[in-house]
Amino acid sequence: MSFASEVKKELLSLEDVSNCCKKSMLLGILQGASDVVFSSDGIRIIVKSYLLSVIQKTMNILKSEYHIEPTIKYGNDKNVNKLRYYYLEIKDNVEEMIKDYHLMPFDEISLDLFKNECCKNAFIRGLFIARGSINDPRKNCYHFEITTKKEDIALIVKYIFNENQIDAKIRERVNNYTIYIKKSEEISSALALIGAASGVFYFEDSRIVRDISNMANRMANCDIANVKKSTDAAQKQLKAIEYIRKVGHFNKMSIRLQTIALMREEYPDATLEELSDFSDKMFGKPLSKSGISHCLRSLMQFYEELYNKNKAKKTKD
Repeated sequence: MSFASEVKKELLSLEDVSNCCKKSMLLGILQGASDVVFSSDGIRIIVKSYLLSVIQKTMNILKSEYHIEPTIKYGNDKNVNKLRYYYLEIKDNVEEMIKDYHLMPFDEISLDLFKNECCKNAFIRGLFIARGSINDPRKNCYHFEITTKKEDIALIVKYIFNENQIDAKIRERVNNYTIYIKKSEEISSALALIGAASGVFYFEDSRIVRDISNMANRMANCDIANVKKSTDAAQKQLKAIEYIRKVGHFNKMSIRLQTIALMREEYPDATLEELSDFSDKMFGKPLSKSGISHCLRSLMQFYEELYNKNKAKKTKD
């Protein structure tokens, strides 16, 4: 089980004493993991997660709050990896739930919904459980993030983190907003804020060991030329991707090349090793440094052939 999954498992085991915090956590889970579906049969709420424990926790709270009897179902993604996911299909008391938890796409979430500071933290906890991710500090570079489809939620999460002296930033993508934290000390603070005590101990222990090891490696293998070479290559790749998009050939590339292009745009300064660390999230499976390098070479080859073809066409015209 990944470190992120272990953290979520710990968060799900916490029992909120106050009812308002329980509702705040559920608000976070539903805002991150649910969809309102309209069909000829009426309105339904679908709550989906790759972790069974998330669905079980959500089901237990909803059963006690709304006296419904939803059942847990499962399915498999249609992508190459065919990962199993679990979901609740709720048909009873749907309109009441939509109103209580502001589930319509146009519904806005405001800080006024949270009575106390603990409720704010519980909301972020639920959102992290639904749409959060954190790298294992012993294996990858430090990275904590929460993704949401709504800008107002992203701004609230950023505000709560900043209010607690945690430097969170927002990256806007085509269909979502990502709140992320890169500094190790502040990731540790974020884990503490949402209640992941065991996660904090593991993270701090791993960080100390890793930082000492990294310092020794940097002192022994400091090579400015290689750093510059890596940076220059990344800039060339970004310019190539920009050109491919500009001439309308991005979607004509293979899925593999589209994925590596999106990955380079997402992490413009990352090295091959760091891209390898992030590859599990983007490709659905880990890729080695050589695999990442091969993908990037193929991307540049696609760009060069496209550029030369267009250049020859303009010369001919």
